[in-house]
Amino acid sequence: MDMSYKRAWDLVDEINRICGRAAVERQTGGKHGGGATLTPFGMSLIERYRRIERLAADAVHKDLAGLRSDITRPRKTSSRA
Repeated sequence: MDMSYKRAWDLVDEINRICGRAAVERQTGGKHGGGATLTPFGMSLIERYRRIERLAADAVHKDLAGLRSDITRPRKTSSRA
């Protein structure tokens, strides 16, 4: 993800703080190291976000296709000289 370990944990802490409950829970280290797990609430956040992404993509699909068409269509040159 091209970010430091500390930055990643700061973002996790921020998400948990904003939500007012844990989306990610820390697992303490030990012989095999620590880590993190998503809580059921965290899973629901991801599912909802992915749904919003799909709905947004569907909503703009025709407009984006039209924009792509306009961008790739050759320009008409004017005959001014």
